[in-house]
Amino acid sequence: MTLRIALIGAAASLLTAFQASAQDVIRVAAPHPTALQSTPIRLGEMLGFFEKENIKVETIFTQGGSDIQNAVISGSVDIGLQTGMAGVLSAIQQGAPVKIISADMTGAGDFYWYVRADSDIQSFADLQDNETIGFSRPGSSSELVVKALIEHNGAKATGLPSGSPPETLTQVMSGQVDVGWGVPPVPKEVAEGTLRIVARGNDVPTLKAQTVRVNIANADYLENNRETVERFLTALDATIDALYEDPKALAAAAELIKVDEASARQILTEFFPRDSMNLGTIGDLDGAIAQATANKQLRGELSDEQKSEITQTVKELND
Repeated sequence: MTLRIALIGAAASLLTAFQASAQDVIRVAAPHPTALQSTPIRLGEMLGFFEKENIKVETIFTQGGSDIQNAVISGSVDIGLQTGMAGVLSAIQQGAPVKIISADMTGAGDFYWYVRADSDIQSFADLQDNETIGFSRPGSSSELVVKALIEHNGAKATGLPSGSPPETLTQVMSGQVDVGWGVPPVPKEVAEGTLRIVARGNDVPTLKAQTVRVNIANADYLENNRETVERFLTALDATIDALYEDPKALAAAAELIKVDEASARQILTEFFPRDSMNLGTIGDLDGAIAQATANKQLRGELSDEQKSEITQTVKELND
């Protein structure tokens, strides 16, 4: 009897080890780990959503934008999260091996731009030729929104890659950049009165229904691992649901970005309505193409076939 129990225990241990080794490993590039909207990839691991889908995620964090796109295109990673729509559309138009697998953020309400309290700038309309506005990286959604804000306000300033929100904050405080960019949580300097917010992304009406960030995959990886990508997106969507519905998930997210739970809840309410993080719908693709064309990130319209392929792929992967 003892031998039988021992054999059963050994078999169970071997099965567990086999199941763990059989997990599909996905290499993921993601931006800005200090931002609330970047927490689902880590939360999904912490809360077991990826494990439930038999997926092991290996995540590297980058500056966003072109860093993520280049990593996906080169095959250094399999999936890239939260990268700018305009940059991805440009890569698709040029025939790069990249596919949009889901929306990430529709609308631009999570972006804000700020100045030092002693600045004369009250809005983008006050900006002059010699003044600079920060965004993260070329090809990022923050670059797209900066260009839209400049056009909407008739501003004359120049957009400048300033890196992550913490790096940008340092440059604004030291006077290297006139207008900094950020995503929640808002720096304590705003509440203290040393910084002033002068613009938000949704100040541009045309951006409110437009998907400005997407999740992408290397085209070859997607072709050979489509079912795995579907499971990855299922786990990611379940994690996002938990962020809104499960107090434990929200508390864990708050801990990850080093704010209290009440602040994390306020960030979700003010900046991230659940519909804005709907993975399965690409909002106003034609508007995104027009915006990217106006910014000279695209050489004119995408073909009907390219547009149809984007919407169909996203729909199929997220059904």
